[in-house]
Amino acid sequence: MFLEPGDTLIDIAMCLGAERVRSEDKLSYGLLVVSVRPSDHGERLLATEGIYRAKERLFFAGEPEVEQLDFALGKGTRGRQDMLLATKLPSGPGVMSASLRAVELRAPERPPAGADDSVTQRISMAVLQLIIPAPRDYCAHVTIATPSVYLLDSYSECLAHIGRTFVFDAQTSVTEANGRRTAQATVRAPRGDGA
Repeated sequence: MFLEPGDTLIDIAMCLGAERVRSEDKLSYGLLVVSVRPSDHGERLLATEGIYRAKERLFFAGEPEVEQLDFALGKGTRGRQDMLLATKLPSGPGVMSASLRAVELRAPERPPAGADDSVTQRISMAVLQLIIPAPRDYCAHVTIATPSVYLLDSYSECLAHIGRTFVFDAQTSVTEANGRRTAQATVRAPRGDGA
């Protein structure tokens, strides 16, 4: 869900807190992952369009009704479970997505004698992702996964804030786990202001 072979993990954080929802305090928790993926692209706009088209096929292939979205800083598509936006960010063009899925969890312990031995629990999960091509060679991925789906708007605002404050630092190089240099820049995710 978060990392593929060749990705470099930059940062990972567990988010935990409480938020007010309809006059009630609700538990808010999720996982934030920042990673980079080699892409060998040259033109950032073309790379962004390629990422958008690939996700569009993945999300909406065979879906009968999709809604076209048009915002001041982004255009995209929304279906029953997925939303996809091509956005203009201070650090360059990017792709933002939000998906709702039902995830099935299997209980790890042995069930009591006579009980159904396939004890599973279904939970709703939201996965939000922002992909920003660097000036060249790789893409930065910021992913949030949370079962707090009732706070999807709040998590979307957090991801949008990260996108508005995200920077590429041209002074350092990114390396894969095997030590091979993959790019002449790295990413700095914002910290300390609620994002």
